Amino acid sequence: MARGKKDYGKKSGAKLHQRYGSKEGLFMTCWKAQKNTLWKGKIFRSEKQAKVSPTVSRNGKEWVSVTVVLSAPFQKTVVVNALMNTSNHKVYIQEWNMIINPSAPNGGYFGKHISKN
Repeated sequence: MARGKKDYGKKSGAKLHQRYGSKEGLFMTCWKAQKNTLWKGKIFRSEKQAKVSPTVSRNGKEWVSVTVVLSAPFQKTVVVNALMNTSNHKVYIQEWNMIINPSAPNGGYFGKHISKN
């Protein structure tokens, strides 16, 4: 391994701390090691988002809007809106084609969304 470079081993993860619908409100964390930078994220519903009820898609899944805040040392903090499936807590960041899945094996997943279609 090159000198000065960290080997993060696992490249990403996500954890659900408070479920959607809990009285404290949704709260999830995520992280991703990318290009020698460790990005850490928080996922929650803003007060404005919390007032909007879930939208049901054509295939019957319930979706809510969430806010994703990503930060890393010496980088600008990134704030992006995303959609979360209320049944499995998977968060889709459509503009980046990324998914955050707290129920993926080995501590969750944050990375490229690979469609099954």
